[in-house]
Amino acid sequence: MTDRSISLLSVLLLAGGGCVASDSVDTAVSALKNCTAEQGQRLIDAGRYTDAVREFTCVIGAQPTEVEGYRGRIEAELLLGRFSNAVSDYGRVTALVLPVHADAASTILAGYADRLALAPENIPALTGASFARWWFFQYAQGIQLLDQLLDVQPDDVYGNLFRGSSRLLLGATPAAGVADLERAIELAPTSADVRYVVADAYTYGQPDPDRAFAEATFALNGGLDTPRVHAILAGAQLAFGELVAAATHIEHHIDLVTTELVTASPLATGASLALDLVPGRTYELPIPAIAGETISITTGPSVEIWDTIAVLLAPDGSPVVGSDDAKQYYAAFDWVATATGTYRLHVTSFESVGTGALPVTRR
Repeated sequence: MTDRSISLLSVLLLAGGGCVASDSVDTAVSALKNCTAEQGQRLIDAGRYTDAVREFTCVIGAQPTEVEGYRGRIEAELLLGRFSNAVSDYGRVTALVLPVHADAASTILAGYADRLALAPENIPALTGASFARWWFFQYAQGIQLLDQLLDVQPDDVYGNLFRGSSRLLLGATPAAGVADLERAIELAPTSADVRYVVADAYTYGQPDPDRAFAEATFALNGGLDTPRVHAILAGAQLAFGELVAAATHIEHHIDLVTTELVTASPLATGASLALDLVPGRTYELPIPAIAGETISITTGPSVEIWDTIAVLLAPDGSPVVGSDDAKQYYAAFDWVATATGTYRLHVTSFESVGTGALPVTRR
C-alpha cells in the first residue's frame, strides 16, 4: 500500500458513502463505534438491504483494510440490484484488503460455505457466494450455485443475469448463457446495471462489439458513468477502428480512477521504466517524437500488476490512441505520430487498484 495516510473522511468517500449525516469528523468517529458486521448481516437477513449498505459502509470506514465490511456491502448491493457497485467494491478489496490480507478470497469463500452448509437455500448466501465465484473467475462453481438459487427463485434477476454471464465467460454453454441474459433483460428492462453486465459478457465472454457497445451505451445513459463501462465502450470502438473515440473513453476511465498523477522522466526509444504503482496512482510519461515516427509502447509483464490501461495524449492534450487488453491483460500499441512534439503517456493498472512494479517500454 501507499505510505500516504488515508483520513477517516477520505476512507468514507472511497467506500462510496458515509454512515453519518454531518461533515463533522467527531460525529463520524462516534458513529463508527456503533456499527458492526454482525448487525449488517442481521439487516440483510431481515430484508433491510439499504440499511445494511449503510451499516457495512460504516464498518468499512472503521476497518478499511478488513474484508468483512466489503463482503457484506457487496451482498446487500447485489440484493438491491446494484451490480456495478458490487463489482466496484471487489475492486476496493483488491486495492485495500489484498495487500494486507492475501487470503481474503479464501476467507470470503469459506464464510459462504459455512453459511450454505447450515442453510443451502438461503438466497443472500447463494447470491453472495455465486458472485464471489464469478469475481474470482471460478465460473463453473458459480454456475452450480446459481442453479441452486434459480431452483428456489426462478425469476431472480441477479441469478439469470450472472448465470448467463458465467456461461458466456466459461464458454461451455453459450446458447444457454444468451438465453439467461435475455431473460434478465426481460425481467428488468430499464436497469442500467443489468445492461452493464450484459455488455461485459459480450466483451469478455462471447465477443460481439456491436452488442457490447449498445448495452454499454444504455448503461452509460442510465447513469453508470463508471471506469468499467468506459473500458467496454473503448474496447468496442477499438474493434470498430475508431481509435480517437476509444482513446477518449480510456482517458475518461483513467481520469475517474486517478487520485495522484506522477510525472516520470521522458521515455526515449529503446528505453524502459519501472513504475511504482499504488491504488489511485497514474503515471505521466513524456514521449518526444517527430512526425512520421512510430511510437511503440508495451506495458508489463509484471508479477504484481497483471492488468493495465494506457492512453497517449497529443502535444495539444487531446487523446489519440489508447489500449486495454492488447497483449493478454496488458496495454500496448503502435501509433504513428502526426506531429512533432512531446506526447504524454498516461498509464496505470486497470481501475488503478494494483500495487507493485510495472515495466513500461518504448521499443
